[in-house]
Amino acid sequence: MTNSSSEMERKGVAAAQVAFTDMGWAFREQPEADHGIDALVEVDGLRDPTGRYIALQIKSGSTFFKRKTRNGWRFTEKPRLLTYWLAHLMPVVLVIIDPATRLGYWVQITADAVNETNRGWSIEVPSANVLDDSSREPLRAIAFAVPAANPDPIEEVLPLLPPAAVEMLSGLSLVDPSGARRLARLLSAGRHDPRAVVKPLLEASQSWVRATAGRLETIGAYANDHGHRDLAVEAFTLAADRDPGNQLRLRAITAVMALAAGDRDRAADLLHPSQDPQPSDNGLLWDVAVCALDADESGREDMLERLLRERPDSELDAEPTCLLFLAERASGRGDLDQALVLYQRVRERHPRSVGGRLGQARILMERILRGDSALPFRDRQEVTALAASVRDDIRRWAGPSEAVHRLLVQERMLVGAFMEVIELATPAAFGGQATDREASDPVVAIVGAQASIALDDGVRAGRFGDAVRGTPAELLIRALVADTNRPAASVIGMWRTALDTADTALAARICLNQLASRGALDATDLHRMAALANLNDGDRVVLTARNAAAGGDLDTAVTLLRSVRSPSAGEILIDILREAGRYDEAVAVCDDVWGTYGALKGLQEKVNILAIRGDLDAADRCARELLATGELAAEQRGALHRRLIKHSATRKDWTSVEACCRAALKDEPTNHDYAWALIISQLNQNRWEAAWASYRQLRPDITHPAIIPAWVDLHLRFNNTPQAQAAATALANRFANQPHTLSKLERLNATARPGGPTVGAGGVVDSPEAASR
Repeated sequence: MTNSSSEMERKGVAAAQVAFTDMGWAFREQPEADHGIDALVEVDGLRDPTGRYIALQIKSGSTFFKRKTRNGWRFTEKPRLLTYWLAHLMPVVLVIIDPATRLGYWVQITADAVNETNRGWSIEVPSANVLDDSSREPLRAIAFAVPAANPDPIEEVLPLLPPAAVEMLSGLSLVDPSGARRLARLLSAGRHDPRAVVKPLLEASQSWVRATAGRLETIGAYANDHGHRDLAVEAFTLAADRDPGNQLRLRAITAVMALAAGDRDRAADLLHPSQDPQPSDNGLLWDVAVCALDADESGREDMLERLLRERPDSELDAEPTCLLFLAERASGRGDLDQALVLYQRVRERHPRSVGGRLGQARILMERILRGDSALPFRDRQEVTALAASVRDDIRRWAGPSEAVHRLLVQERMLVGAFMEVIELATPAAFGGQATDREASDPVVAIVGAQASIALDDGVRAGRFGDAVRGTPAELLIRALVADTNRPAASVIGMWRTALDTADTALAARICLNQLASRGALDATDLHRMAALANLNDGDRVVLTARNAAAGGDLDTAVTLLRSVRSPSAGEILIDILREAGRYDEAVAVCDDVWGTYGALKGLQEKVNILAIRGDLDAADRCARELLATGELAAEQRGALHRRLIKHSATRKDWTSVEACCRAALKDEPTNHDYAWALIISQLNQNRWEAAWASYRQLRPDITHPAIIPAWVDLHLRFNNTPQAQAAATALANRFANQPHTLSKLERLNATARPGGPTVGAGGVVDSPEAASR
């Protein structure tokens, strides 16, 4: 290198150093012997060192500005340097210095930015990338895009903390990183027993040198999300004392929590202290807290709603709790559309909000139940997705996930996925999916028991009662599993006791329905349980009609039910008409429920009624229509597939059996019974090669002795080997008490097979059950 070029390079390095120094970044020049890296710069190294570096290659001289492009200049260099730069552990930035202006321009060296050819490589240096303060943020982003050698201890534990605590902790880490790290570690480690970690922290905070409000707010948010409101009140009270600038807002938050916990005296002390009166403009939360404290108990919620509706959107959007309150009020009035808009607004402004996601899922479920959903299947999918995401988030920080798990269980029950419901409601320790807290939730236990009863499993239903022993839910479940031979008056007494002790809307509704189905509903029951059961006018009519039908007044019941336009009214009307033998009317109502509300129950009941009426072909057509919706739970689809296979086999329509089996195998490719039904249908069509090919590809297990004849005939014809004979011996041991099966297996030991086995006029298997198991 000549003296002039060396001098030019030195001027370039000096110019770059000045630019980075002006930005407050530490500039550390590298030795001349270094390969292709002239300096390292540390982000904010002169102010608050970050440990984040960028490696610089600095070029200076007019030569680098001769190859102009539309947006800057084209730079070329040796291939070996490109390989070195791309492999570097730090991001590498090329800086070219214009000696005339002493301005620098930069570009990051990345594989995407480089243009490689057979002759070498080049990169464009944009003229917009001036090396001055305007490039601070883009260069900072480059430095921070590289993963740190050690993971951020706070970022690592954030998924284990509740949303409000995460928000507080993230803010705290910017001003008090050491305190944030300690709290992150302690709070995440203590998430399974949050009270045991919060109480000592609050006691110790009295002696902290830096007992900052931010630390105490984080502890308070953590306690509140875990349901320990008394500790949250204590933490926010301490925080308010240590943060004069934000004292009013913190007092307001604390007062609202105290009111929610029923501690009006503490709320009053926080909002109306003995010292001088507070300024008139204290912010939204302060006004909400004062209104909640001063309002009469009966009119409090109305006053709060009026107050919030008068506030600008910007204030409401900043306080998700206020939006959630308005959404709950809209839901309580039955205005589901407005409630949904508000919950979606919370989700948009505060994506991590549990209340926003859970509220939206609840409203969508209510919309489905009311028959107001334009696309019930899509809404059910969204309910499941929202609820599962919320539950999984809460489970990560060991929070109270019972309410959201309850929603998932109810959604699966709604579509008749009984086995899924049982799995969701059963504790993980016993092979299910529920945590212990979720399994002991009364609603989860009740729905699990209902699903068990639907599958005729009273013993399992009783176990769900054991999970909530000593609670009102146990009384309800004991009534569900009561012996059918028990005197009617005794069973009614059990249901009345369950109704009198009901403490959830679901329990109250179940009890009212059970009493109505026995004609034992009293007029006062609907009035006294209206609020708990969340009954609307339509619900009252439906229950009254059901009670009338059970009492023998069928015409009144039908008239009442026809006056209510809802899927639940339609479904009960179908039940009543079917039980009365009025099948044509019941089928017409099925069509109406399906066509008007998109309720699958309409089509499902239609299949059953057509079959009861003896119109099996029409039932099959309806079953195929039901399958084509794609909306059924897996076990419901399986039941319909088995029904279609069995009916086709009964008619010895083996071509139809084969088609039904192929459709069923699309849903359950590993189902051995479907596979054998397919093979048997092909044998009964005398399509031996196709049957053998299906057997070799699917390799189904032998699940029933009725399959043995087909298995033996296939091996006699295509594969009577020592391995097959050994398999036959194993099967003989397995079915040793089946003489007919043993005689079939003996055939594989025969050495002579003149002409091979033949199929009789009835085919390999005449029993439709064997083709549809």
